[in-house]
Amino acid sequence: MFRFSFVLLIGLAFVVPAAAADGLLALFDTQTHNFGDVAYGQTVVHSFTLKNTTNQTLQIGGLRVSCGCITPSASAYTISPGKTATVNASMDSRRYSHPVTVFVTFTAPQYEEVRLLVSANIRHDIAMNPDHLDFGQTKKGSSQQVISTISLAAGQQITEAACDSGYVQLSIAQPKQNQWGLSYELTARMRPDIPVGKWYTDVWVKTNTGSRIRLPLTVEVEPSLTITPGAIAFDAAKVGQPVKKSIVVKGSQPFKIVDIKGGDGTIQAVATSKEAKSTQLVTVTFTPDHAGDFDKKLEIITDLKDEGKVAVPVKGKATK
Repeated sequence: MFRFSFVLLIGLAFVVPAAAADGLLALFDTQTHNFGDVAYGQTVVHSFTLKNTTNQTLQIGGLRVSCGCITPSASAYTISPGKTATVNASMDSRRYSHPVTVFVTFTAPQYEEVRLLVSANIRHDIAMNPDHLDFGQTKKGSSQQVISTISLAAGQQITEAACDSGYVQLSIAQPKQNQWGLSYELTARMRPDIPVGKWYTDVWVKTNTGSRIRLPLTVEVEPSLTITPGAIAFDAAKVGQPVKKSIVVKGSQPFKIVDIKGGDGTIQAVATSKEAKSTQLVTVTFTPDHAGDFDKKLEIITDLKDEGKVAVPVKGKATK
């Protein structure tokens, strides 16, 4: 999969304890990337990981490419010792014609330019619509699906579809004949127990001709419970005078608030409803008994089985 490697060093050699003879190029996890078979019209992205194992701060002064089909970017341009950054290469397959060099110019601790090589095999006999599987934002516990239509030129058939993540379930419908060849509907469904977070993975489609086509998959899984605001602050309250604020708790399905822990005589919280709802309102009351700062964390407990708890910090400042 990784077939090409090329390095250009400009200026004086830069030697630090953790760098090899290849200079700063040795700090990258890899120097080349081959996307393999890519359907014409598809946009694919690869991230080269750079870890600063030196004892000096690195500064990326600029990025340039040998072809406009690649859009370069970096997650950070100043990388402290021990820190990690990525140099990203986004390729528009409609403009690609030959291997592309991404030039990374370092300006500190001294000037050095390295080359990262990106290549691909553009397939005009394969089309995908859409060319990626994007679930967008989904609630924890839900089971959504997305569909991509894959069209193959005459003589080609899909033999297998697999995902790098076990949280994705795939199915392929029976193909339909068209004037170009065969058309398949690939369905990807997320398992309800997929972890909370924003992440991505790859789906791979294999054909009877040996092609292995990549479909990127992205999803952002939100918690079963969300709380707004995420923190409460009572500023300049008067001793002995209660002040109230509201919290909105939302769930992926109707739920009941069964308990609220963490309160005391100064900070109290009460749910306004005992019925099951997808949106609940909690009233927080701050009644300071002396001047000073107050700091608590309330834990709202619901009857939801998965991730049925949510916490909110509460701070208050009281004056006489």
